[in-house]
Amino acid sequence: MNLDIILVGIIVGIANFASRFGPFWVIQRHHDNAQKRGSVWIKIALGSIGIAAISSMLVVATLPPLMETPNKSFAMLVGFVVLAGIYFKYQRIVLATLTAAFVYGMVYTYFDI
Repeated sequence: MNLDIILVGIIVGIANFASRFGPFWVIQRHHDNAQKRGSVWIKIALGSIGIAAISSMLVVATLPPLMETPNKSFAMLVGFVVLAGIYFKYQRIVLATLTAAFVYGMVYTYFDI
């Protein structure tokens, strides 16, 4: 695997984790006079790791095909829009993933943009 892709995945993961974890950590630190029920920020950090890992894997999985065939980036964009639209409308990830994969395959195969 290309070192550039691994580096991008690591940077995206760190940035995503920091953007999700940072605000909660700062808010918790400013409430020093509040009752201490353990470290709430540790729970928030552990909850943020999953999302950051998924985002990093998404970037690492999509970069190599995009670098090999940059003219097919429209198909990837359409697939992502379909995925996001169906997921936010119906809140069903399986339906959204399968539909987006089908639409991506159709656009990738039949449209030369």
